Amino acid sequence: MKPKLTIGLSILICLLLLVFGLVFGSVSGYNDDRAQVNALLAGDSGLLTVVNYRASDGLNLCVVADRHLAGDADVATLRTVANALHGNDASLSSIKAKDAALTDAYTAVATKLRASESFQQSNRDRQYLEMLTTDFQNYSQNAIYATYNKAAADFNEKLTTPVLGDMARFFGIKPCELYQ
Repeated sequence: MKPKLTIGLSILICLLLLVFGLVFGSVSGYNDDRAQVNALLAGDSGLLTVVNYRASDGLNLCVVADRHLAGDADVATLRTVANALHGNDASLSSIKAKDAALTDAYTAVATKLRASESFQQSNRDRQYLEMLTTDFQNYSQNAIYATYNKAAADFNEKLTTPVLGDMARFFGIKPCELYQ
């Protein structure tokens, strides 16, 4: 003969399974949404990739500048900032500050190069600087910045939803940092 569960115990087990399903489904859904935002940040053609391309353009400018501005402090600054951006171990606000410093250093070196007489005599280096500058500016105006910020803001807003968002935050789902 089989032992029978009481109706109350059966209802309690059903409620526990229901709560577990809601919690697990909610947290998994929020985790998947956060993974999509992270893909915009660190995935192929993501925001960090674009910042790395800008840093690479800065390092390429250093190679040209070394031919015409040997031992220049601005070239050393550009190289330092560009190498620091390749690390990407910092917060997005730190990366944004380094990217702004990269823009300033790039502009300073490009201006010095254009004023250099030996640079003006090198048609190849002038064309390369124009190509690098165009590339550098195009990456700074890439749509990924706005796309990532919108996706992160939408996720953060969704995470503030009462009950389900509270539950997701309780189980460790963190809001996304904006690139600003």
